[in-house]
Amino acid sequence: MIAMKILNSYLRTANGKTQNNNISVTINEEENVSLISVEGFSKNKLDADFAAGIDIEIDGISEVFADCSVGIFWANACFSRDLGAVPDETQELVYKKNDGTFGVIIPVVSENYKCVLVGKSENVVTAKMFSCYENLCTCTGLSFVCAEGENPYDLLKKCFAAACKELGNKCVTIDKRRYPQVFEYLGWCSWDAMQIRVNEEDLLKKCDEFKEKNIPVNWVILDDMWGDVRDFYGAKYKTREEMFEVMHAAKLYSKEADLKRFPKGLKSCVVKIKEKGFKVGMWHPTTGYWMGIDPDGDLYKESKDLLIQTDSGRFVHDYKREKSYLYYNLIHDFFKECDVDFVKIDNQSMMSRLYKGLAPIGKAAREYHDGMEASVGQHFDNNVINCMGMSSEDMWNRSVSAISRCSSDFLPESAEWFKKNTVKCAYNSAVQGQLYYCDWDMWWSDDGQAVKNSVLKAVSGGPIYLSDEIGRSVRDVIMPLVLNDGRILRCNRPGMPTIDCITKNPAESKQIFKIQNICDESGVIAVFNFDKDGSEVKGTVSPSDVYGIDGDEFVLYEHFSKTYSMLKKDEKIDITLKTQDDYKLYVVVPVTNRFAPIGRVDKFISPKTIKTVINENIELYEDGEYAYVKDGKLHIVKKMD
Repeated sequence: MIAMKILNSYLRTANGKTQNNNISVTINEEENVSLISVEGFSKNKLDADFAAGIDIEIDGISEVFADCSVGIFWANACFSRDLGAVPDETQELVYKKNDGTFGVIIPVVSENYKCVLVGKSENVVTAKMFSCYENLCTCTGLSFVCAEGENPYDLLKKCFAAACKELGNKCVTIDKRRYPQVFEYLGWCSWDAMQIRVNEEDLLKKCDEFKEKNIPVNWVILDDMWGDVRDFYGAKYKTREEMFEVMHAAKLYSKEADLKRFPKGLKSCVVKIKEKGFKVGMWHPTTGYWMGIDPDGDLYKESKDLLIQTDSGRFVHDYKREKSYLYYNLIHDFFKECDVDFVKIDNQSMMSRLYKGLAPIGKAAREYHDGMEASVGQHFDNNVINCMGMSSEDMWNRSVSAISRCSSDFLPESAEWFKKNTVKCAYNSAVQGQLYYCDWDMWWSDDGQAVKNSVLKAVSGGPIYLSDEIGRSVRDVIMPLVLNDGRILRCNRPGMPTIDCITKNPAESKQIFKIQNICDESGVIAVFNFDKDGSEVKGTVSPSDVYGIDGDEFVLYEHFSKTYSMLKKDEKIDITLKTQDDYKLYVVVPVTNRFAPIGRVDKFISPKTIKTVINENIELYEDGEYAYVKDGKLHIVKKMD
């Protein structure tokens, strides 16, 4: 049970008046998780943007991590010393108390209402509920779940499970989602290589490059924008910003590919790519294109009964379950005719912007995602990457799909972007990763952050795909992530900050930043220096940093230096990273009967290269130089001929 005090609860009507006596708050306890629900009634319509508030007081907080919505599509990690600095639109909150224990507060999206948090004072945070719909006079349903205890990851796991059970809207935790087989293998995406000028000729050149360089890419995504967007014709731009101006003013004319760039249509290009041995995925946004569907185009004629016109004038599909399904079915039928294998669906967090006023946000999100997921399941066996969909109304309303992006767009050749994005991915995964496997976005194998980025992808636990330009893929940087057939040496769950990092700002803590994950019975810890001044940082690494790892004694093997330590579970070693170009990668292997198999030393997630261990005999999935520790001594076995 959480040691909180509800100071006040209130409704707010559309005319801005506050009613304190028209709302009741119920607290139920289930397996040490508190579930807080509201029931409120008003004679007047409630404020669509702030219908109900609950002021919560929690004393003794020393550090806070808030995962807050940014620009509706993404989320970001924010840190403070008290609750007063918690940003508006916070979707999850983790705090550390003066006694060393932790607490979590998880706002939810119920049948009609979305709840978020916002700081009010040093020890008070407000849970506020809104509907994006002006015709409601009642505010009822689950508002948030919360818990306190020793381990924040235990608390997060319990809270999300309890919320899913209570909501009953078919949203499930990550352990009940099936990871798609196609994303167990290395991929490539056209976006950073070609941006909006995707074309058949260059796609085939890039596929040939992978074959020539023996880089085992298994699938490609035709990303933004392969389609028939006539606003592009003659458009000129020099900078990335100017390109986005062109994109965000454009509409989709038809569901077929642009025949100027795909002379024989999409199917012909897909067939040619698949003849070269690659699976093919298609990117498409929920809105047709960024400004919707062109009312003068063929797609509009085919789908006009499924569309609505928004306040901004754009035509997009209706949120209603049946029409949502029929719209996606129309698009996905075409893709299946073209022999496409999977989809990446972008621009998902658009409910509050495009459907505002049409239905309560919970209802609109639930029906819209039901329609989308039904079509993806029918056509692609749920093989989908959900993208630009980190708003909580999206996270709480997908019933089947397993993968969701957790980062903003990759920016090549930027050390500053790498730092910010790593922090964003790790902290977003700590919360979104309770429901989904997390996509940490694409990357380049030849930019200044290439090796660091490959380490990051190794510990992500999600799909790994490149976006290198033609001629620029570097095999030596890529191969530590995969086997020769392209199978990713993938960790078992989303990578997350270690517990001693979870409430600390890596830019200001003067400490190393650590991301931990599980790889079968072993663990992995990536260590970075993200100090904002570029100063030296210090800290410790321990087997106990890996959440959920079992065992009493472990080998801590560092990939790059090929050094190791023997440690009990709670023992630590000291680490110093002098600059932001310093980083380390440890595998944490349990010792059983004085023996610990490390695996292939040329691969980042080396334990995943081991097929079986029987009586200290190590069988690898593929031959290569491997290591093990026996009786406290490291043994490296050379590659067999």
